[in-house]
Amino acid sequence: MYTSDFYTIEVDIEGNLLQSRWHRPVSDQEIKAGGLKLYEALRETNIEHAVANAQHLGAIPSTAKDWLSSTFYELLSQTALKKLARILPESVFHQIALESVVTRAEALGVTKFEVKSFGNEQDAFAWAREKEKV
Repeated sequence: MYTSDFYTIEVDIEGNLLQSRWHRPVSDQEIKAGGLKLYEALRETNIEHAVANAQHLGAIPSTAKDWLSSTFYELLSQTALKKLARILPESVFHQIALESVVTRAEALGVTKFEVKSFGNEQDAFAWAREKEKV
């Protein structure tokens, strides 16, 4: 669905699953560009479950963290997204930075979907594919 040198988005319509992957550390502008592509893909497909692989993302610029926790998570909340599984980098420093983005988004009340972080793809995909409890 979307590919660049720093980011890829793939969509499985039948499986109701979107997968995104960061390929390397990125700039503030690249984070925003990738985030907007993810929003557009979710909006166009009405996919409800997503797995975002940030293992190669590296450090996030502070301006990008602000944008992610406010604008980006609010945009995602305007889609059909119900579950977002995030695969975090191995670096504890980078994990904390990504966790702080979600914590802030939740505190701002802009997150209308479940977000859970994982250390590997297998667990992330298993959780993302779980059916919601009624």
